[in-house]
Amino acid sequence: MMNFRIVKQALIDTLGDAAAERFHVIGYQRQNKSSSQVKNNLRMVQCYFSEGNFPKSAGRMRGHKTHDLQIEIDLSASAAATGDLSILDNPAATAIQKAAAMAAVQEAAHNADVLIDELIEYVYQIIMDARNENLGIETGLISNRWISRIQKDTLLERGDLVVKTANLRYECRVQEDVLGDIGNEPETVVFNSGMGGDIESAGVEIENDNTEE
Repeated sequence: MMNFRIVKQALIDTLGDAAAERFHVIGYQRQNKSSSQVKNNLRMVQCYFSEGNFPKSAGRMRGHKTHDLQIEIDLSASAAATGDLSILDNPAATAIQKAAAMAAVQEAAHNADVLIDELIEYVYQIIMDARNENLGIETGLISNRWISRIQKDTLLERGDLVVKTANLRYECRVQEDVLGDIGNEPETVVFNSGMGGDIESAGVEIENDNTEE
């Protein structure tokens, strides 16, 4: 398994281990699936690999490859709006009714904004905690780890829920081994080194070899 996949899962596990029912981490296997905690259900975290760069080393074709990778951490927080929000789309609704519905949306938006700010703080502090520098995996596998960006997105409405989203970008450097596609290893190839199609001429046998020098 390439190291960028190991880092992504380690990030999921680190956040899941520290969530303490404050939020739900998608893909974390050890959390209580039956939890009815309100904040746990309304605050979600998802991690996914988004980009990797391989700086080219002059004259180096074999051996480890440096991989500067980015993992996106998407956050969402929801707050329920009180009242009937369908009034906003009802042309028969009065101005007072629409004003009340709008006030309910604004109140829910404020609550969702508070929740997303708290979630950003939780996730940032967990990841940048010095105790989590290696995300619980082999020391030395990860270097240059950093949260390079925090971005909050626009407000979304989902029925009677108001949703705020945000994104943190996690960056680090790992070394990737190039082992070849060992699941599809080609058979030994024999090249005929004779001239003129002489079937008695000696052949050169070349075996598939994925090892690095």
